[in-house]
Amino acid sequence: MHHFNPLNILVVLQPGLGTPDEYEELIKERFPEKVKNGEIRVRLLQNGAAEFTPDEYLDTHIIGTGVIVERIPEMKDLQWIMTLSAGYDHWEKWGKIPPHVPLLNLPGGSGIPIAEYVLGLMLNLAKKFTQIWENQKERKFIRIRGEELYGKTIGIVGLGGIGRQIAKRAKAFDMYVIGTDIQIMDVPFVDKVYLNNQVDEVIAQSDFLVLSCPETSDTIGMMNERTFKLMKKSAYLINCARGSLIIKEDLMKALNEGWIAGAANDTQWIKNPLPSYLPPEDEIWGTKNLLITPHCSGWTDMYAKRFGGAFVDNIERWLQGLPLTNVVPGFGGY
Repeated sequence: MHHFNPLNILVVLQPGLGTPDEYEELIKERFPEKVKNGEIRVRLLQNGAAEFTPDEYLDTHIIGTGVIVERIPEMKDLQWIMTLSAGYDHWEKWGKIPPHVPLLNLPGGSGIPIAEYVLGLMLNLAKKFTQIWENQKERKFIRIRGEELYGKTIGIVGLGGIGRQIAKRAKAFDMYVIGTDIQIMDVPFVDKVYLNNQVDEVIAQSDFLVLSCPETSDTIGMMNERTFKLMKKSAYLINCARGSLIIKEDLMKALNEGWIAGAANDTQWIKNPLPSYLPPEDEIWGTKNLLITPHCSGWTDMYAKRFGGAFVDNIERWLQGLPLTNVVPGFGGY
């Protein structure tokens, strides 16, 4: 059992990704008496960079955050941090979490919303909904011949929590599902699994190529001029993972010169402000057959409930002296 009286919990969110009071309500619902009598004290901070954490918050014990909190090294009683996301590469790059402090995440926590979003993007590209909508705004009644997902091959690069949710939904459309993983194994709803180093075979076969892998030294820039030329001319690329997986100039060339049929990109190349950003003057906006969405594939009305629920579960486990769940390897001695 761990005893701090009061237990100081800090919740930090960047503007545009909900409000921290949603997480405060979840904590109050789980520990009503402890919050009421002051045993648990919840502080809220909504700040894009979070370097302006007030001095009075430096006695924080637990942090749930959607953004890096710059003053973490000054928090001498900090017990653990949960990043309110599946990805944690930004924390690894920052590199200032004290070595004894565990970092938690929620692997696959965005699996359901991102999988739904990916299918929506695929349907949009196949059924030409964007073009139909543009015609509607101009009062043009033009019949457009679409495509079917039925019988098409979807290649999922990264059959983790998100990739498997995509596979499940793609199979409901009677698609042929292939993908990559760290080892050859049976994966539900996947017809054939390839090793990560066999990704070229997946790229070449896919009618819809979906990136759902983490940003690593092996995946950064994996979609480049060489790999775009492996794709079918009739194929589409979907990226809801990380902008860095794609060489932007090569994507523009592939689309503008018709190497592939189209693409949808939800994650961009600039990470400030988080989670990613595309300025209005960026030249990619004018690229042919490219659907750009503002990094919202994982953000739904269930986001706070899902990630906040896992955060509160771990607070309860910690209070009871039980092991924390989903500790990122390499942090806090794990």
